[in-house]
Amino acid sequence: MSGTIKPGTIMMKAGTIIPQSLRVETEPYSHGWEIIKNSDADAVDRDIRRADWNFFFLAGNMQATALGCWGERTIRRAIERVLAKAKPSKLNCLEITQVSAKQFLGFPYVHVSAHSRHIQKSPFLQELAERAEP
Repeated sequence: MSGTIKPGTIMMKAGTIIPQSLRVETEPYSHGWEIIKNSDADAVDRDIRRADWNFFFLAGNMQATALGCWGERTIRRAIERVLAKAKPSKLNCLEITQVSAKQFLGFPYVHVSAHSRHIQKSPFLQELAERAEP
């Protein structure tokens, strides 16, 4: 699984309404979130815009770390921390922008950065209260 998480990976809430023309393969990941397996962020963005939908990008960067050596479990813990930070915004997608292994004083850790994304038909981002939970 750690090979599938890389910069450009899109995670989407399970049950997100997407254009019918958007053909994505998803894989369950964590607590109601799925990974889009067959496309990166650029391809998903192009396909959504081609269907006359919108794929919003929010500038706020979310970061998390998890102690441990580079591996699936450590990456998953760091990503779950990012997903917890993304939850209050009620946006339906997340783009992974960085995954790296680092060390501090000899202790290994994994660092993950991500940006919130949102798929919807309207060209205006919905208010927080309007965003429906799938």
